[in-house]
Amino acid sequence: MNRYQFKDEKGEHVHLLDGRPLIGTSRVGNVIAKPLSWYGAGKAVEVFGVPDPKVLTKIKNKKATEKEIFDHEMALAETLERLHQMELAEYLALIDKAYRAHDTYKRERAKGGTDVHAECERFIKNSMERFQGVIEYHEQIHPFIQWSDKNVKRWLWSEGHCYSEKYWIGGICDAGYEKNDGKLGILDFKSTKEAYVPQFWQIAGYDIQIHENGVLDKDGNFITAPMKLFTEYCIFAFGGTPQPYFFHDPAGAQEAFLAALTIYKKLPQE
Repeated sequence: MNRYQFKDEKGEHVHLLDGRPLIGTSRVGNVIAKPLSWYGAGKAVEVFGVPDPKVLTKIKNKKATEKEIFDHEMALAETLERLHQMELAEYLALIDKAYRAHDTYKRERAKGGTDVHAECERFIKNSMERFQGVIEYHEQIHPFIQWSDKNVKRWLWSEGHCYSEKYWIGGICDAGYEKNDGKLGILDFKSTKEAYVPQFWQIAGYDIQIHENGVLDKDGNFITAPMKLFTEYCIFAFGGTPQPYFFHDPAGAQEAFLAALTIYKKLPQE
């Protein structure tokens, strides 16, 4: 049996080394405040009757229209009346719903529509296998396919597992590529409207692991040997207009990731 193993138990991803769980790479980023925090707060206040959280900022800055102000006042007045009639148990249930609103939204969104990540993975694997037949892909990933056809010479892996014994972390990296100009990069797919710097730091975590132990499959078998030549990181964001975003300071991103990892390890663990 290989030292590294990946388990997907009840929807929970667990990276194991010698049977012991590694720290998930994406968990490390949780110590960093994200721009999406405001969006999560917005989903929570919607539960309390706010029609559009963005209008709250406009009202505060005195830039809201009379209609926007009226609509929000009416909606909030209705919620306030409902709150006055609630029993304590109902009120607690409403608070719990608000607390979980953003996570609920993400899960429902993930269940509905096309699995963009899976479609992109299917495209990359077909490209790696040099499949010659006609394959239909969902139109949502067409911008990604067009970018790939124009810029990528070859794909190095898709859904590559990696780990570091030195830092005791494990992860799954979406893809690696060689561009037409010979540059090597690591790519991650995101559902956000654009790329955020901490997302590149997450890729840096994968880079550190690939430097140490290469890219593996879920059973710990080698896909590629350790690599140390990546010069760029790419986030392909699908939440707005699908497009790639690049980061060209791998060393700086790796330093930031390791700093976040240090903080994560100092936090009380459940």
